[in-house]
Amino acid sequence: MKNNLKMIRKIHLNSKGFTLAEVLITLGIIGIIAAMTLPTLVNKYQERITVTKVKKFYSLMNQVLQHAITDNGSIDQWSYIKEGANAPDVSSLGKSSSAFASKFKPYLKISKDCGDNTGCIAKQFYYLNGNRYNVDYDGSKRYYKMILTDGLTLWIRDNYNPSLPNQTECELTDAGVNNICGVLWLDTNGKNPPNKFGVDVFCFYIMKNRILPHALDDCKSSQNGWGCSTYILQKGDMKYYYK
Repeated sequence: MKNNLKMIRKIHLNSKGFTLAEVLITLGIIGIIAAMTLPTLVNKYQERITVTKVKKFYSLMNQVLQHAITDNGSIDQWSYIKEGANAPDVSSLGKSSSAFASKFKPYLKISKDCGDNTGCIAKQFYYLNGNRYNVDYDGSKRYYKMILTDGLTLWIRDNYNPSLPNQTECELTDAGVNNICGVLWLDTNGKNPPNKFGVDVFCFYIMKNRILPHALDDCKSSQNGWGCSTYILQKGDMKYYYK
């Protein structure tokens, strides 16, 4: 027994720890692995947050629309078009969108209501492929803008077009979808970048009795990204972007 104890002590005394070089090499390897995996983990985390927000917004706005219909009747009877009828200039177009948005507002928890003024949304937006989008949502009176209490921002417009004579509600056609009453945009992180369609900006149609995701099939990294709301609601991920 004593001989065994002596042998163990001898082995312990003769054993050597890691050298400084070995420790540095190990730490370097750990750092390289972390640098390779961390961006993927961050992207996956951000993806889950965005997907959750899009689904939440979609569900919320469908509930809001049903409340609005219950209290105000069918959308095609809301008479918002007449608010902008014979608008003398583009700045007057906001009258019909304001009348349209007013039907939704009572059922939304709003922290900031910009109406047709600036201040609620980003000043510049981009397509999924990185190209600049040349519509000034923030500066245009055509869009009614709001920030919700949960940080989601949205802007909305009706389908009024002064160039179409005798137009009535719910006559808009877009991407093969008919009888659209209005269009709705969501920005999941407010004014913060990247302000890209399909990344943090998503588009929906307001129909007579439901909200639909934008129907255009262009949710690829080389395309515009209008239809990414449909992709997310169908597939539950953003593999088209976070790879």
